Amino acid sequence: MYSKLEGQPAESLKLRFVRFYHLVSARQEAGFGADYVVQHTNQLAQGLFANVYPTFILADTEKLANPVDRKLAVISLAKTVCESKAFAEQFKKGWARSVGLLLTLLVNPPVVTSGVGDEFIAEADVDDIGFGLSYTALNTCRPITRDDYPEVTAVAPWVSVYINSANNTHGGQISNYIAERLTPEQQEALRQLLM
Repeated sequence: MYSKLEGQPAESLKLRFVRFYHLVSARQEAGFGADYVVQHTNQLAQGLFANVYPTFILADTEKLANPVDRKLAVISLAKTVCESKAFAEQFKKGWARSVGLLLTLLVNPPVVTSGVGDEFIAEADVDDIGFGLSYTALNTCRPITRDDYPEVTAVAPWVSVYINSANNTHGGQISNYIAERLTPEQQEALRQLLM
């Protein structure tokens, strides 16, 4: 995958990589997380993650258009900021830039809608459509988006609770990082989020 990202990768490949990174990074409870990605990326080539993270993850996360993907990115970034030892110790600038990206995504938080009503187009799963039997508009013929965190319905309150809880768990260490590594504007924005 990393060899395909060298040179001039297609935009679709970069966005798929960003989605994949956030999916693995958000799965802290399953034994994955940002530290897992850092460890395995750096096994391929020393220092590779330090090049990949700002070039692709930080640069392209805002380009995610799907609300489910943006929600996954918010969850991933919150868990990275709170739980990653590599970001806390090795990638101090990356930690601060991750918080900045998290705040940017939360300015216009992703809203994932579910249910069927008049405002929704009924999308059929690609595998369930029989074109020989009936006509189906092609714009409704796509795979159903999978929400890996359906229990998170409002991301801003979830991030607030998660960061406060992690700060208590880690003995106020996250508050110290906020004071040391963030600009006053970022500190104020984060303070308002955490209230």
